[in-house]
Amino acid sequence: MLSTIRGRSAGPRRLAGAGLFALAALFASGSEVCAQQQDNILKQAFKVFGFATDVPPPAGFVAKTRPGGDLDYIPVFQPPPEPARPLLKGDQLKAMKADLDSVDKRDDALRQTFPPAARAMAEERAAKKKPTPNGPAARQ
Repeated sequence: MLSTIRGRSAGPRRLAGAGLFALAALFASGSEVCAQQQDNILKQAFKVFGFATDVPPPAGFVAKTRPGGDLDYIPVFQPPPEPARPLLKGDQLKAMKADLDSVDKRDDALRQTFPPAARAMAEERAAKKKPTPNGPAARQ
């Protein structure tokens, strides 16, 4: 292509080089499965020159924490499946809200009795009552 732009025809060396390059690219793209095998001639040659190594097995804690089989495929552009749990009725929803409110009140009571939180709340209230002398209101 470059030779046609320059106005010259492609010589036999260029055609042979381009053909060799195309053949190498075809071989490299078709040998994905062979590249993962341990007894591959290409991989052994790369090992000799230091471009490839054997990957050691993962550590024991890694093997224990990962799932055993393949993970389920999750489609990218599809909505997730609906949950198996049915919708809550009105009284069930009110009971759940009441339960959450009671937990919230209990946690608020615990937070109020925690000394650093009580001190921080008192300081925040005091700061709201008195503007600081270096604050934006004092600068105007």
